[in-house]
Amino acid sequence: MTAQTGQNRRTVMQWLGGASTLGALSPVLPANAQQAPATAVPAEAPAGPAPRFAYVGTYTFDAPGGTAGGPASKGIYVLAMQDGGWTPLQTVESANPSFLAAHPNRRFLYAINEIDMYQGLPTGTAEAYAIDERSGRLTLVNRQPLSLSGVIPAHLAVSPDGRALVVALYGGGAYNVLPIGSDGALGKVSGIEKETGSGPDTERQESPHPHMVQFDASGGRVLATDLGSDRINVFTLAEGKLAPIGRTAVQAGSGPRHLALHPSQRHLYVVGELDASVSCYGYDAASGAVGAQRQRVSTLPDGYTGQKSAAALVMHPSGQFLYASNRRLKSEHPLADSIAAFRIDAASGNLTPLQHWSEGLRFPRALAAAADGRHLYALSQKGDTILRLRIDPATGRLDQPVQVAQVPTPVCLVFA
Repeated sequence: MTAQTGQNRRTVMQWLGGASTLGALSPVLPANAQQAPATAVPAEAPAGPAPRFAYVGTYTFDAPGGTAGGPASKGIYVLAMQDGGWTPLQTVESANPSFLAAHPNRRFLYAINEIDMYQGLPTGTAEAYAIDERSGRLTLVNRQPLSLSGVIPAHLAVSPDGRALVVALYGGGAYNVLPIGSDGALGKVSGIEKETGSGPDTERQESPHPHMVQFDASGGRVLATDLGSDRINVFTLAEGKLAPIGRTAVQAGSGPRHLALHPSQRHLYVVGELDASVSCYGYDAASGAVGAQRQRVSTLPDGYTGQKSAAALVMHPSGQFLYASNRRLKSEHPLADSIAAFRIDAASGNLTPLQHWSEGLRFPRALAAAADGRHLYALSQKGDTILRLRIDPATGRLDQPVQVAQVPTPVCLVFA
């Protein structure tokens, strides 16, 4: 597939902006937190059909933060999952398919193209693929442009009923809704929600930068982050359109990037990219209201020096553990590339640090938890590798690293 594409989001908006200062955290955590013992009962994740295929989204050009310097990626990589390593099945050419999402019926896969120009117009695009049930191979269904000036899409989510795709437009300062047909095809944009605002970091927060979207258990509400304006947004989705029902200000200059909702639907977590923090909020599943901040902790150890850049945030299926990744920018600290592991208190939602894992990581932009809760996968954007880490079911700590695949510039992992 060929496409007329422009620059990547952080070559348009300066990638290496000045780091914000984390400031005082509440509560203050012990310096030796990574050695904290754990006493909770073993975690048990919900049962379900085991996935057979892995789909990897990548940057094919202008990867923000850089690459390993090897051969450029071609698009989406399809692999068969096997113990001890994964077998490559297919490479689908696509322009910067940086984030992927599977349809609830696992028959379709959706990708955003993180670009700022398509067919001569300033817009990003989204793609729909059919998944072959037996082979796992992908076949393009269609490709749809996003709203005009809806450039540099950063994230997407499929509604639980499988009828709509919601996209966060980092460069466009907006959210889009695209209908999904019974054949999996994407329709034209049916809803646009434009954002306003800015933050104190003049290089990264000069305007709104929606970064993630996620449905809550109701299926009719969308939780979203806006890195540029330091906000958590909550929308209702009805008849192909978004309507705001709440906007919650977060720590100024933190740059909320990704979020994770606890299985109980009572606790909401947000990772701040710019200050490497995780904050816990209450969440009312009945109304969709985000409560006050309960806790704010660092994803980095005490004594860390250098620029901060947190990225992924992943909830363990059991709701007992939370994992966040850090990426090395301007820092020589040994844990600049690392995964921070936390235990979650079931009643309060508060986090207790467990561990910082750094072995085998090079700019871990994405994390993915296995549905059975046994493993965490880390994608090293600047290492061209996917690392599988065992999750200790009793403590939540990570160990037993295994490289399961080598993929150029991997930044998203979806199972089906």
